[in-house]
Amino acid sequence: MRSLLSLLVLVLCAGCGTGAVVFAPTAAPPDASPLRYEHPSGAFALTLPRNWTVYTQNTAALVSASFAPPDSGQPLLTVAAVNLGAEIDAAAFGTLIDQYQAQVRPDVARYSEQNRQAMGDGSWRISGLRQMAGGVTQQVNTFIDREGSWLVITESVIPDSGAWLNALQAAVNTVTVNSAAPLAASDLSALAGVAVSSFSILNVATWTTAQGVFFVTGEVQNNTDQLVTNLPVRVVLISEDGLEVAEARDVVMGHGQSPGGFAPFSLRFGQGQPARSNRYRLEVGTPESAAALYGAEVLTWTDSSSVAANGQLIIAGTVRNCRVSLSPTGVDASALQPADCGSTPVRQPRVTVTVFDSAGQVIAAAFSDLAVETLLPGESAPYQIVISEMGGVPANYIVNVQGR
Repeated sequence: MRSLLSLLVLVLCAGCGTGAVVFAPTAAPPDASPLRYEHPSGAFALTLPRNWTVYTQNTAALVSASFAPPDSGQPLLTVAAVNLGAEIDAAAFGTLIDQYQAQVRPDVARYSEQNRQAMGDGSWRISGLRQMAGGVTQQVNTFIDREGSWLVITESVIPDSGAWLNALQAAVNTVTVNSAAPLAASDLSALAGVAVSSFSILNVATWTTAQGVFFVTGEVQNNTDQLVTNLPVRVVLISEDGLEVAEARDVVMGHGQSPGGFAPFSLRFGQGQPARSNRYRLEVGTPESAAALYGAEVLTWTDSSSVAANGQLIIAGTVRNCRVSLSPTGVDASALQPADCGSTPVRQPRVTVTVFDSAGQVIAAAFSDLAVETLLPGESAPYQIVISEMGGVPANYIVNVQGR
């Protein structure tokens, strides 16, 4: 960590001339006085500036809270806890730390550990680097502690701002844990589900076609408990001196996202990547709420892939409106008769394909509406999606189908 000294320079401007001098009132600064925050479950508490925003998770097996400074989309502090159901001794603690760092961390594919240090209170501080979308590298300090059968993770992202750094250091030192709070026993893998905001941007790739078209592709995960639709996503290309030189906007593909669901995006710069830009920023906007969408609980589908002679990837199959839940055990839903397929017509069925490379990055995404406006119970319709531009060699893909 480093400390920064901020120098506030007041410039007094005076001018000569006729007329009245008007003094405009200065707005009071936002209240940044300390506030004691307690997680809704009672599992932990800490003190931090009251103008920081918080995003919480509160499930039976996982509790977490992430905090961001005002006017910042980047959380700097996250506290999470799980109950492993049995007292954690010293030997088990060391094994759990190794497993968490190498296998469980939500950012495990983008994180590299730099060093570890045992703390005087029995916890461990682990310093590491996290690669973010846009070519940004974050310095991350992870504190791992045990409280009886609980494993507690406190993670801080080292900011550029000296004021934020001071507030962050102070907040980390005030974290207290209440292992008597109700938290169901689970396993270490529950910590892989820690989210720091309502929507997460994942598996981002940037690539340029042979014709010079620049793409930014990836996925957005819905971490809320609401079904959402028309989720905006925006990418801004930034120059070395911090100027925004180009942008592209769209919404994620598909009709909507269920809680915990994923949807791909593909943002295109037809004129290519400007020579001045060397990094980018991705933003997710405010979605709309949706009353209902139908997916795998109503629709079934098949898929197969082939590669054309010109290198195009072709995904094709059939979508059927037939509730899988109505299929007797051991019976293929495709063999059910229309009378056995429920009573729900599905309008505007849409197929979305997300293509990944061997590293798990999204290298292409596309969608297509079926040729029919409505699928009645028991009805089927074919689909075919042709993907001609990809940012690498396809290793696998996911097909998702939704309707209204």
